[in-house]
Amino acid sequence: MKKFKTYLFDFDGTLVDSHDSLVEVFEGAYASVGVKVPEGYVLRLMRIPLYQGYKELNGPTDPASIKFFGDNIVSLLHSEKVLKLTKSYADTVPNLERLIKEGAKLGIVTSNNKKHVYDVLDFLGIDPNLFAIVVGNEETKKHKPNPDPIYKGMELLGLTNKDEICYVGDALDDKRTAINAGVTPVLVDRERIYSHEDGIVIHDLSEL
Repeated sequence: MKKFKTYLFDFDGTLVDSHDSLVEVFEGAYASVGVKVPEGYVLRLMRIPLYQGYKELNGPTDPASIKFFGDNIVSLLHSEKVLKLTKSYADTVPNLERLIKEGAKLGIVTSNNKKHVYDVLDFLGIDPNLFAIVVGNEETKKHKPNPDPIYKGMELLGLTNKDEICYVGDALDDKRTAINAGVTPVLVDRERIYSHEDGIVIHDLSEL
């Protein structure tokens, strides 16, 4: 595939295997507002905006419950138990290092919060200096699939040429975000579920 000067990455499900940790987070947070997460539904919750999932699962709509749910999401994300359930993909670090050696700039643009990203990188022994920037959900008022998070990353990196940028993610919302921002979308299809998708689809980061 084409080589890019800048690779922006989603975090969960793209650079790190956070499925088991997010089962703990989502099941705990939803239980706190009296909602049971259906078996196998966490993978969908990982790939859509937080409050889209909340609406789909008919979370209570009063402001106090919504705030309580959000507070529990953050609290659980920062728990030691959740941190220890996060794993690194074997292809992550070698290929990030390869891209840097080839002259590329790397960044993270995620719907997760920045503290959790740095906590996970530290726990997994991944050098945070591999990434020139990290854009978390605190950085912009609007979130994926709105393009603002990618625009923020471009601003921090001083980038204007969208043809030289790709956004790599594991969800269709990541693809939509890239398209909305005018950069090239790259879908990481580790589980072989996007065979019907057009555009660039890879199965691990070695294909970048």
